[in-house]
Amino acid sequence: MITVFNLLSITVSTLSLILWRRAARAALHHSRQLEQARAESDTLRHELDKATARLADVTRSEDQLQHIVSLLPVALFLKDPDSRIIMMNEACEQIFGVGFAKLSGTRGSAYYPPEQMEAFLEADRAAFASGRLWVEEEWVWHAGLQEDRRVQTFKRPVYDSEGKPAVLIGMCIDVTERMRADQALQDSLRQLRKLSDHKETLREEEQRRLARYAHDALGQNLMALKLDADMLHSRTAENHPRLHSQTGSALTTLDASIHAVRTLINELHPSTLELGLPAAVDWQLKQLERSSGMHCQLHLLNDGGHEGLPPRTTWAVFRMIQVALGNISAAAHATRVDVTLDLDPEALLVVVGDNGTGLPPNSGEPFGMLALRERVGAFGGQVVASHMPGKGTTVTIRLPGMEKREAEASRSVLA
Repeated sequence: MITVFNLLSITVSTLSLILWRRAARAALHHSRQLEQARAESDTLRHELDKATARLADVTRSEDQLQHIVSLLPVALFLKDPDSRIIMMNEACEQIFGVGFAKLSGTRGSAYYPPEQMEAFLEADRAAFASGRLWVEEEWVWHAGLQEDRRVQTFKRPVYDSEGKPAVLIGMCIDVTERMRADQALQDSLRQLRKLSDHKETLREEEQRRLARYAHDALGQNLMALKLDADMLHSRTAENHPRLHSQTGSALTTLDASIHAVRTLINELHPSTLELGLPAAVDWQLKQLERSSGMHCQLHLLNDGGHEGLPPRTTWAVFRMIQVALGNISAAAHATRVDVTLDLDPEALLVVVGDNGTGLPPNSGEPFGMLALRERVGAFGGQVVASHMPGKGTTVTIRLPGMEKREAEASRSVLA
């Protein structure tokens, strides 16, 4: 018979077994949780180790990149979307005249004039707005040199995944010395052109003097000698046939000599130049037509300004046209030449055209054209030559207003 004690014992044993099973199950579950936590911890530790290694690699890469950038001879800098400087190398420090330690995290307003800062910020905004490589030249104050330097800047904007401005990559080159060299070259060229212009003017004045001397002295003497020979030739016609024949030969020689002197005078300084540029050009075209057989014609669009042209300008433009006509007669094989003059006081225009074959391909520009360009350049003008196969050559000469040019020359002399 089962007693109460036995029942209690069985109950206690059963409860103990149940409790033990529950404890064992809980312990097993806890053990499994611990194992899972340990596995997760190992995974996390492994991932953390990998992340730490990657961070170390990134840090080393950044250090190497910073070291490489710092050694580059080209000036590099980085700016954030608010134009604050976040990186720059030593070459950039030399151009900016301020160290990165002072500019880091700032726009640099404390080190540059307000007008330059406004230009910097406007250029940064324009670069971000453009979405492309932005190139410009700007002035940068260099505190160490105590002067403004001319800097050519290249900026490339970078955007984040949402298309918002992230960083501005910049590179700059100091072009101050190049700019000064170019300016010095331009000044030298300007001085050489002034010297060439002065030389041409002196030569023209000397030729004019020689032409007058040849006309007044040699020409007049030859003409007087011809009159005497002509009188002697007339009086010896009946009584002295041999002397009459010799005086006739002398008259022929004198006529040839007078013609040669007149040709020399016109080569030195045509007398028609005293009548103005249109008259001189018309005379030159007739001379060319007589010597070459080409049909030559002058087209005068506006002659209201030729009376106001200074003599030296009239001589210079006439010589320019002579050079252009010389190139045509020498190489164009033309049968027709047209010269157009527009003597507007504000701007003088000369167009010389022919119907010849033009220059051979790859023959280069004739020396006469090179001289013409220099002569026109000394007057601040331009020469445009166009060659069309089968349609001839057109030379266009544009000169600035002569009145303005003379006024500028007077001001430069007074200065």
